[in-house]
Amino acid sequence: MHIICQQRDLQNAVNSVYRAVASQSTIPILTGILLQASKEKIYLEGTDMELRIKYGLSTQVKEEGKAVIPARYFVDLVKRLPDEEIELGLENDGKRLFMKYGDSIVKLNLFEVEEFPEDEKEPVEYNLAVDPLLFSESIKQVSIAVAKDESRPIFTGIHLELNSEEKFLTMATTDSHRLTLKKVSVNIQKLNKDLSEVVVPSRALNEAARLMGEAQEEIKIGFTETKACFKCGDVVVQSQLIDGQFPSFRDVIPESYKTLVEVEIGSLYDSLSRASLVSYGEYKGKGIVRINIKDNSMSIFSFSNDVGEVMEFLPLLKKEGEDLEIAFDARYLLEVLRVLNSETARIEFTGPLSPAVIKPSEGDSYLYLVLPVRIQ
Repeated sequence: MHIICQQRDLQNAVNSVYRAVASQSTIPILTGILLQASKEKIYLEGTDMELRIKYGLSTQVKEEGKAVIPARYFVDLVKRLPDEEIELGLENDGKRLFMKYGDSIVKLNLFEVEEFPEDEKEPVEYNLAVDPLLFSESIKQVSIAVAKDESRPIFTGIHLELNSEEKFLTMATTDSHRLTLKKVSVNIQKLNKDLSEVVVPSRALNEAARLMGEAQEEIKIGFTETKACFKCGDVVVQSQLIDGQFPSFRDVIPESYKTLVEVEIGSLYDSLSRASLVSYGEYKGKGIVRINIKDNSMSIFSFSNDVGEVMEFLPLLKKEGEDLEIAFDARYLLEVLRVLNSETARIEFTGPLSPAVIKPSEGDSYLYLVLPVRIQ
């Protein structure tokens, strides 16, 4: 193997696949990056057996070949190389990789190529296509309700449901305290009924969005019996599906409301941010805020015995139904306000101890449900 490429291009490729490399593993080969040179491209690949990222890069290939390089050293070295042309190749015995830049050279010991786990040759049909920006924004909107607790794997994933008739992909997440629901328009060539509902690890979808979100071409999506696959140009992200039954989330979404308000998002976010600072520590580290809706205004109140209290008033753009007093963990409200992509929000309440539903004022493609808290 012998190639010549620019340092900045190599660094971008290495950083892209490094996210899938196992940081620590009892299987040393999983801490390596596979580098293959073929025709006029090099392909880098990393995997921890659950997530696999492949990245193709057009460059000058003098001799084809492949090597598995210790990822941590490779990433750190490439980052520190000068921004110039880099020459990479294998020594005659194939056991070390050399990197030449200017009059300098670095040599790295290699893993055995044969030990790198090959991609399962399970055929993938990319039957869906989605706009990259829409895909990226949608993943950001639903990821806020993904559970961090690994003891319940099904809650760490994003539920995907395909609707071939209306041509949209429904994304849903829940951590049992809140729920998100997002409808994403997709181009569907063919729908495999056996895979109409799957749960994909949120980590994989976030990596796909990060790597492909600014692409100029559509992201192609395909499923096998065990994997979800995302492809855009020469970048491929593959992930094992999560086994298990996702909760029946539609049953918990209220069909009506008793109180509805519309409010300016920037003002509400700022008020909640200030109020939550005071109440942290009073409720076991949670920034609890009380919201009182009366007439055409909303008051936000928080207190702490050690710090003090905050009372803010916001005018409502719209109000329907009953007056209401309710309390929330402010973090759950702040996180959704950051991703609504709207200037105003519509909030529907069904009572002081019942879930509230938050949506952008315009459109019906996104929904966020959050449970209130019970306080004295």
